[in-house]
Amino acid sequence: MRSMRIYVMILALVSIGLTSCNDGSTKELAQQQEELKKQNDSIIGTHERLTAKNNELKTAHNQVSQQLRGLEKLEDSTQLEKLTSIEAKIRDHGAMLASHREMIESHNELGQNFGELSSDAKKTQLSEMQKTHDRIMSEQKEMKSEHDNIEKQHQAIKDMIAKSTSEDESEG
Repeated sequence: MRSMRIYVMILALVSIGLTSCNDGSTKELAQQQEELKKQNDSIIGTHERLTAKNNELKTAHNQVSQQLRGLEKLEDSTQLEKLTSIEAKIRDHGAMLASHREMIESHNELGQNFGELSSDAKKTQLSEMQKTHDRIMSEQKEMKSEHDNIEKQHQAIKDMIAKSTSEDESEG
């Protein structure tokens, strides 16, 4: 009888210990999920700014293209090559932003079922989400830099157009 009591006590202590460990793990996983939600909010804000900027660059690019094609004499064909390169970069950014949007939406869907998952499944999901966030944030940083470069290239082409136009007026 006494050994039975000891056995029950040990079993109770072990179950309390396991429950406590699991509770700590659950809290840690919930904390990681909360941190990922904050990152996701930041990613969404950056995504929206980059999408707006990419649309702005697309409009500016169309204007610069029309201006350049409107020149009567275009002595430097490298400007057209630059335009083609810029256009490809803007198109690539549009595709990348679309893929980011899909990833963001899938993360939101995954988060809805998070509480129902096992501890191991939660760890796996959080790890995958973190990898995706890291990739998106890296690509966003690169895209911002490329947007700045595109603006500089557009300005250089506009300056060349203005110079060419003023030379044509002074010759005419």
